[in-house]
Amino acid sequence: MRAVASVGVRAGVRADLRAGASEAARSPHALDRETCGGATSASATTASATSASATTAPATDRQRRGATDAALAVRLDGIAKRFGRELVLRDLRLEMAAGKIAVLKGSNGAGKTTLLRVLATRLRPTRGRGWVFGYELQRQGDEVRRRIGLVSALGGNYPVLTARENLRLAATLSGLENADLDGALAGVGLTDVADTLVRTYSSGMKKRLGLARLLLLDPPLWLMDEPYAALDENGKALLDDVLAAARGRDRTVVMASHELERSARFADAVLELAGGSLRRSGP
Repeated sequence: MRAVASVGVRAGVRADLRAGASEAARSPHALDRETCGGATSASATTASATSASATTAPATDRQRRGATDAALAVRLDGIAKRFGRELVLRDLRLEMAAGKIAVLKGSNGAGKTTLLRVLATRLRPTRGRGWVFGYELQRQGDEVRRRIGLVSALGGNYPVLTARENLRLAATLSGLENADLDGALAGVGLTDVADTLVRTYSSGMKKRLGLARLLLLDPPLWLMDEPYAALDENGKALLDDVLAAARGRDRTVVMASHELERSARFADAVLELAGGSLRRSGP
């Protein structure tokens, strides 16, 4: 049995965000290959294909699954991650439509950062498969990385470079020409220290630089690990504005956060990681 969570229809467009997990009694070694059920707008458009002959049904099924995967920002099917003997992620299943914001909650060590790193292709899952905008995590990592931006708990910057150099490097690696580095730095309040080495920054300043990089590259999927941590009140207010703007521009956000009262205001769903399993917690 799997718990399934769903976000309803908004503005006439079906917006599904489903999270499921196996029961605790299920063996961690017996991960099934079911996909999350339920119709999507992509599968609905192919419903008429059921009239096709039986000989062409397998190909039609593959086409329908491909169309569904492409319509979802994130899809996880039985994702598991083991470190040594410890199974940190256990049979995770998630379907998340583009333009939605999901907040991950869980105790320290629950696996939130691990899940974000799997989505960012920085960790390879032990079992299961995952897709980002239809591109498979393990087989099409380059395409996945072109569509994601990760803000780690510490900002994810190069300490031996200045803030400006960090952003210039990120823009170059992403193929952005004439990127507005000054505008990105000003937007997070780092103009006065733009040419200072990042190793001299406070934790909050490093987090602001991580946000500047995310806004500069502006990928369709944002992965954020404790984005409110280390920020002062002005920085938290800035992040509130960033998340509100993300919603207005149909960016998809997966955010791990202990500041639930604040982050849940922007969430279409709150998902809890506990015991390696993922379940819908709210709102």
